[in-house]
Amino acid sequence: MKLSILENETDNDKSKRAFASRIISAYPGLIQLYAFVRFKIIHIRFLEEIEQYLPNRGEILDLGCGFGLFAMYIALCKPEAQIIGLDHDARRLQMARDAAAKLGIRNVSFRQEDLRAWRPDQVIAGAYALDVFHHIPPASGDRLLCDLFAHIEPGGRFLLKDIDTLPRGMLWFTYLLDALMSPRDDFHYRSAGAWQRQLSASGFAPIHLHYLWDILPYPHILLICDKPAREGIADDR
Repeated sequence: MKLSILENETDNDKSKRAFASRIISAYPGLIQLYAFVRFKIIHIRFLEEIEQYLPNRGEILDLGCGFGLFAMYIALCKPEAQIIGLDHDARRLQMARDAAAKLGIRNVSFRQEDLRAWRPDQVIAGAYALDVFHHIPPASGDRLLCDLFAHIEPGGRFLLKDIDTLPRGMLWFTYLLDALMSPRDDFHYRSAGAWQRQLSASGFAPIHLHYLWDILPYPHILLICDKPAREGIADDR
């Protein structure tokens, strides 16, 4: 089965779309179809927006990486960084490792961790979470945000892409899709303001909010969260 997302490409985004198509082709059967759909929901325009805010070097965590699609995409875009994908599903992680090996992507690795209980134990340059935190109970998620802040290097960055609670129609659409894709999960949606307040309480500053509007009715938001650099130390990331 061959699926392509190269329609309507331009010279500027050709290489990024080629990255996504290579990643999709590395998976077998129905997982390839799933990968194609994921790259449609979080498509190249969104990924380019997310990627530009991440550090170019150092260790970067992908929280809730699943099959490793976006971890591999970021790894291809940032060859001097080391991307570490974390997820609780051993089967998905093994498929991610197999796909990375097939593609020869050496600056990505995958570890089995349950984000509801996991705590970082290393200094990292940055981290990101794409539509993951509303699957984590709020108390566990808040604790994880504080621990991430503590382990990100001064001048580093955390990106949180998640779901706003408005407009309500879009939230209900997202809930129905979440219930279809993850029927065993509970969902803990927060408003953009609630996300900002919790990230601020965790120590991040400044925090920038972007709305990622799309033709699909998802209330996507992207929060760009900095850890202040040490005074007098320049950040060249």
